[in-house]
Amino acid sequence: MYNLLSYLNTTPLNDQHYIFKAVLGKNIHVPIPENGRVMDMGCGAGTWMMDMATDMGTVHFVGADISNIYPTAIHPRNCSFYRENIIEGVLSQPNSSFDVVFQRNVAPGLTFQNWQAVIAEAYRLLKPGGSFESVESDVFVHQGGPQTNAIFEHLRVSMATRNVDPTVVRDLRTLMISAGFVDVNTKEYCVPLGEWGGQGGELFRQNMQAIMQSASAVVARAGNVTEEYILQLVQGMMQETSRDRAYQIVYVTCGKKPL
Repeated sequence: MYNLLSYLNTTPLNDQHYIFKAVLGKNIHVPIPENGRVMDMGCGAGTWMMDMATDMGTVHFVGADISNIYPTAIHPRNCSFYRENIIEGVLSQPNSSFDVVFQRNVAPGLTFQNWQAVIAEAYRLLKPGGSFESVESDVFVHQGGPQTNAIFEHLRVSMATRNVDPTVVRDLRTLMISAGFVDVNTKEYCVPLGEWGGQGGELFRQNMQAIMQSASAVVARAGNVTEEYILQLVQGMMQETSRDRAYQIVYVTCGKKPL
C-alpha cells in the first residue's frame, strides 16, 4: 500500500479485507488453477493473501509491497512476501511466471504514469492466458452530506499534490487494453457507507473513520488546514452517514493476457 495508506497500522487494513469480502461476496473474480501461482501487487498487511492461501493450499501466493507490514514469520507455508516498490514497474519475479496477478486499494498512491507501469508489469508477469484483476474505489462518495463531501474533497486534494487522480480507476479497461490485455470487463459494486447498509455498511463506515483519522495530519497539510478541522469533518461524516444513504462505487476490472 502507498502514501496515505502507509500511515495506517495493520488493523484498519485487516478490517478492510473482510469488509470487501463480505460486500463483494468473494475474494477474487478470476479463476485460479490448481497448483497455480498468484501475485498480489501492493499486498499491504497480506490479509487477502493469507485468507486465500488458507483456502487454497495447492496454490502459491506471492506478495510485493514497499511497506513491510506483512508478516515475516507466521503465515501460511504457501505464501511468500517481498519488499518491493510496485510503482517502479519492475519486480524481481521472472517473466510469465504467474497464473493470476491481483491488486486492490492501491489507487491512492498511483499517478496515471504509475498505472501504465503497473499494468505493463502485470502483463509481463502473467503466463499466456493468465488473468489480471484490479479492485479499486474512485474516492468519491455518492449521496454524502456536506461534511462527508468536504472530507473526501480534502482527501482528493492531498492526492492531487502528488499528481494522483483516483478517477482513473473508472476506466482501467482502456489502459489494460492498451497494454495488450483481452476480454477486459469492469463490474461495479455499490458499497454502502453507514448503518443503512446493515452490518457491512456500519463496519465500512467505522473503517473509513479509522483511515481518515490515521491520515488526518497529511491531509491537513496538503489542504493548508488544521488537523483539528479535518478531525471535525471526520466526526461530521460519521453523523451524516448514520442518516444518509451514502455509498461508494468499487470497480472490479479483469482481463487476460492473450495465449
